Amino acid sequence: MKYTLPLLSLCLPMLAQAMDLELKTDLEYNRSPSSNTIKYDDGEFDERDYRRREKYESKTLFLVNQPVNERLEWQARLGMQYERTRDTKKEYHEDGSLKKDKSRTEWQNTPIIGLGFDWEIGRALGGYHWRIQGYHDRLFDIEYKATSLAEDAKPRAGRGAGYETRLRLQGEYMTPVSSLFLTPRLEVKHERYQQWYDSAREREEDAEQELQYEASLWLNWIPPVDGWEVAFGPTWQRENKAERDSDTHRWEWEDEERWQARVQLEYETPMPGFEFEFKVERDLNGPDEDKMKYEVGLSYEF
Repeated sequence: MKYTLPLLSLCLPMLAQAMDLELKTDLEYNRSPSSNTIKYDDGEFDERDYRRREKYESKTLFLVNQPVNERLEWQARLGMQYERTRDTKKEYHEDGSLKKDKSRTEWQNTPIIGLGFDWEIGRALGGYHWRIQGYHDRLFDIEYKATSLAEDAKPRAGRGAGYETRLRLQGEYMTPVSSLFLTPRLEVKHERYQQWYDSAREREEDAEQELQYEASLWLNWIPPVDGWEVAFGPTWQRENKAERDSDTHRWEWEDEERWQARVQLEYETPMPGFEFEFKVERDLNGPDEDKMKYEVGLSYEF
């Protein structure tokens, strides 16, 4: 209830004018490949570490879209995001017996409120349907916790805040085949999470941020079936991650770079209303090589 008033104050000025309402849900599953790492101490076997991560994510947004003109649209955003990560981490002796089990399930529940826009540029750079989309979401009252703790796992409990900003530029180019189109896309995203207090371990957790760049060139195919579209192609991604030391207040950065392959299936009803989207993505190299991501998106305009 305490989050209703900020939403109403944001949306009520729009209610007197023409607008579009949309309810959107994204479901995502990430599976990282298992890893086995053997550690040595002075040349002698110390331990074998086994690691596996699975992440489930659900994000539901209620969007109020306010057209300014035929090409520009503003957007009010309110939603909730749930993340559940099963982190399996076990250490073994040389004979294969279990040394330590630090496995646990981490949860992150995030209320979201923000503003966005969609600007259709039109023709540019020899292509058409160029558009810029972006949003800034405030992540408030984030709840952190851990459950299903193994014998040696550390607990987790606390609340924090942060924000996420994303900007995307995308266009289309024709090919000799009328049903095929080239779709270049550039995207930048910045996430930042404030320092928060872990009451379960009685310590301050470092602030975090991530700056991500993406460049994609996909081939879109429109099959001879109304409403369907298939897109596939490579994506280059660079992530700059950082944590701020609670004592020195200095940011410590770490860079990651990867190529990804993606296949995306979309369906849109002939009349505005329901849309369905299914994505499969795989890391081809980088620190998470062979990581798989599956995503289902559903939206309804009314």
